[in-house]
Amino acid sequence: MSPLGWSALSWAIGILLVAPLLTQVAHHLDRGQYQSLILIAATSFGSFFCLLTGFFKTVWVFLFYILFIAASIIIAEAVHTRNLGLMIRGLAAHDSGKHLVLRRRAAASQLSLYCTAIGGIGAALMAAFMYHMLRRTDQLTGLWVVSIFSGLIWFIGICHGLFTNRPSSSSPTTAFEPNFISKLKYSMTIGRYPQAIGSLVAVFLSSFATMCIFTSGTLYAIGGVCIKPVLVLALWILYFLFPLISLPLLHPIQIIIRADAVRMQLLGFIIALFVSGAGFYFKSHRWRAAHIIIIALVQSTANGILYSFGRILLLDASPPGKEGAFAIWYAYVRCMGAMIGFAVASAGPGRAGGSFAAAFLGSFLGIIVLIFGNVSNIGALKAAGHLKGMEDDKRIGEKGEGMSAVADSGESRGRV
Repeated sequence: MSPLGWSALSWAIGILLVAPLLTQVAHHLDRGQYQSLILIAATSFGSFFCLLTGFFKTVWVFLFYILFIAASIIIAEAVHTRNLGLMIRGLAAHDSGKHLVLRRRAAASQLSLYCTAIGGIGAALMAAFMYHMLRRTDQLTGLWVVSIFSGLIWFIGICHGLFTNRPSSSSPTTAFEPNFISKLKYSMTIGRYPQAIGSLVAVFLSSFATMCIFTSGTLYAIGGVCIKPVLVLALWILYFLFPLISLPLLHPIQIIIRADAVRMQLLGFIIALFVSGAGFYFKSHRWRAAHIIIIALVQSTANGILYSFGRILLLDASPPGKEGAFAIWYAYVRCMGAMIGFAVASAGPGRAGGSFAAAFLGSFLGIIVLIFGNVSNIGALKAAGHLKGMEDDKRIGEKGEGMSAVADSGESRGRV
C-alpha cells in the first residue's frame, strides 16, 4: 500500500474505534453538566498524540497518530456543533412565528459562515508552516517539527474549553446512571426525524465530493501538471483564504433573496457539480496554472457553503435539548464522508478522471436527495418543535376568526 492508502486505512480505523464512545458523549452533552471537560479531554488527547509523534523518530507511528487524531476531531467537532446549536437557539429565543424563522436563518448563517471563513486562516498558516519545514533536506525531521507544533496549537485550544461551559438545561430524571442500552437508544433519537436523516445524507455526500475534488485536484496538479512546490503552496493558501472574501459577501445576498439552508446547499452542490464535471471533461487536456487557480477559488466557495449550511440544516432539525445527540451524528458522518472521498481520490493518483467522476456522482446524488428527499428547512423546524409558537398563533387566529363570525351572525339575527 502507498502512504496515502495507509493514511486512509488509519483514518477509517479511527472512525470505527470512536463509534462506541459517541453514545456516552451524546448522553453527557445533553443530560450532563461537564460538557467543557469533554471538549478539554478530546483536545488534550489529540494534542498528546501530536506531541508524542514528534518525539519518536519512526515512520510507522504516524499511523497511530492519524488514528487517534481522527477520533479526537470527531468528538471535538460534536461539542462545537452542539455549542453552535445552543447559540442559534438562544439568539432566536425571544421571537416567534415568522419572525423566528427569519431571525434563526439570519443568525445561523452569519455565525456558521463567519466561523468557516475564519477557520481557513488556521489552515493557511499550517500549510505555509508545513511547506517551510519540508523544504529542508531532512524532511522527516521537518515533519516531526510540524507534528510538535500542531500539538502545541491544539494544547492552546484547551483554553477555549476552560472558559466555555454550556451545561444542559434538562436535569436527569433519575438519580441512577442510565445503562448502555438507554444511552444507545438516546443516541438513536435522530432516527425518528426524517428531515434530520435527509440532512445527514446530504452532509455525507457533500463531504465526500469536496474531499474527493480537493485530493484529486492536488494530486493531479503535483503529478500531472508538475507545478512547482511553491505554486502548490500558493494554490493552497488561495483555497483556504478566498472564503474570507466570498462567504461574508454571500451572507447579505442570502438574506436579500431569502434563501434557506436547503437552497444554499443546492447552490454548493451545483458549483461542485460544475467543478468536478469540468475536471472530468478536460482530464486529458494540459491544464495551466490559471485554470487550476480559478477552479480552486470556485471550489473553495462551494466547500464553505456546503460545510456551513450542512450543519445549519441539521441543527434546525434537532429538537431543543437534544443538540448533542444530533451533533455526534453530524461529526461522525462528515468525517466518514471525508475519509471515503480521500480514499477514492488517493486510490489512483494517476487517474484523476475517475476521482472527478466520483465527485460528480456524489454532487448529483446530493442534489437529488435535497430536491426529492422531502428535505425542507421549514419542515425540519416544525418537526423539531421550533415553530410551536407559529402553530399556536395560527390556531388562535382561526379561533378568533370563528368567534367573530359567530358574533356577526348573532348580530345579524338580532337585527332581523
